[in-house]
Amino acid sequence: MSSPTGSACSRRTTTPTNVVDGGGAGKVSDDDSSYRQSSIDDSCSYASFKQRALHEEDLPQTVSIGSSNSSYSTTNYYGGDIDASSTLCPITGRLSNVLDDYVVFPKTLGEGHYGIVRECIHRSTGQELAIKSVEKSKISRLDHLKREIDLLSNVEHNNIMKMIDCYEDVDYVHIISEKYTGGELFDKIIDNTSDSGCYSEQKTSGIIKSLLLAVAYLHDKGIVHRDIKPENLLFETDQEDVIKLIDFGLSRRHEEGEMPMSNPVGTAYYMSPELLKGKYDRSCDLWSIGTITYILLCGFPPYNGDDDPEIFEAIKNDQFDFPGQAWVDKSDVVKDFIKGLLRKDPQKRFTTEEALAHPWIVELGRGR
Repeated sequence: MSSPTGSACSRRTTTPTNVVDGGGAGKVSDDDSSYRQSSIDDSCSYASFKQRALHEEDLPQTVSIGSSNSSYSTTNYYGGDIDASSTLCPITGRLSNVLDDYVVFPKTLGEGHYGIVRECIHRSTGQELAIKSVEKSKISRLDHLKREIDLLSNVEHNNIMKMIDCYEDVDYVHIISEKYTGGELFDKIIDNTSDSGCYSEQKTSGIIKSLLLAVAYLHDKGIVHRDIKPENLLFETDQEDVIKLIDFGLSRRHEEGEMPMSNPVGTAYYMSPELLKGKYDRSCDLWSIGTITYILLCGFPPYNGDDDPEIFEAIKNDQFDFPGQAWVDKSDVVKDFIKGLLRKDPQKRFTTEEALAHPWIVELGRGR
C-alpha cells in the first residue's frame, strides 16, 4: 500500500536494479545529461574559450589520429568500411579523437558509475552541446553500450534526447548530444512537494502527454525503454515547456508478438509486476508512466518500502490507493487514468494509444 511517508524522491535511484545479478546491466547511469542547443557569435571562436577548455593532454587517454578530415573520423561513423581500428574500438569500429572537432570544457555537469558529462563546443559551428565520456574498462557488457548508441542514432523525436555524434578512442566512448538546461524532473519533484501534493493536474497532464508521445514513438519503432523514471526526464529549458526522455542504457528492441523479455531490469519504484516475474513486454513502460503520474501529483510512490525487496513485494502483492491530504482535491478522472496504467494484468493495462485518448490527457494536456 502506498504511503505519504518515505517519498520516492527522498532517495535518488541513479543505479538501476537488475534483480538477476544485482548489477547495473552494463548501464551508463549518469543520466545522459543532454541539454539545449545554442550558437556562439562568429567573433567568439572556440579560441576565446581556451581558458576553460581541455587540451588534448588533459583528456584521459584520448588518442590523436589526425584532423577531422581523416578517414578515421566518426562524423558519419555508421557509413563506410570498418577498418583495422575496430579491434581497439568495438563500439563504433573507428579510432577517432573528439578534440579534432570539439572544444571540451573540464567542468563536470554530471557524473555516474561509468563516465562523466561535460560541456563542449563544435569548433566549426560554435554549437554548445553536451559530451558524455564513458570509460570502456568499467563497462561489463560493451554490447549494451553499442546497443544504446545504435538506438540513439535511429530515433528522432521532440521529446527524446538527440545524439549528435559519437567518437571512440582506446579507452573512452564520447557521446555528443544536445544540451538541455532545465534540470531533472526528479529535482523538480523534490522542490515542489508539500503536504498538499506536488504538481497540479494541468502541469502533470502536459508532462505525461509529452512522455506518452515519446514512448508511443519508441514502441512504434519496436523499442522498449525499460527505465522510465523522473531522473531520466529532463526539461529542455528553465521554462519547463518541453520534456526530454534520456538514458537508453537499458533499452532494447522488442517487437510486438515476440517472445516475452525475461531479464528483469530497471529501477525499483517503476518496475511492473510482470517484469519482476521475468516475463514481460513493452507494457512495462506504461506501468512506469503510471507510477510517475502518481508521484507527480502527490510526491510519493504508489508502492513503497524501506529497500528494493520491500518495494518489489509491494508491487507484486499489494493494492495501491490514494491516501492523505495530497489526494483530497484530485479529480476522479485522473485517478481513473492512473488505475488504467497500473493494472497488474499487462493485457488489461492501457496502451500508449489508449492513454493518449483518455479524457484526462485530451482535456488537460492540450498545447503539448
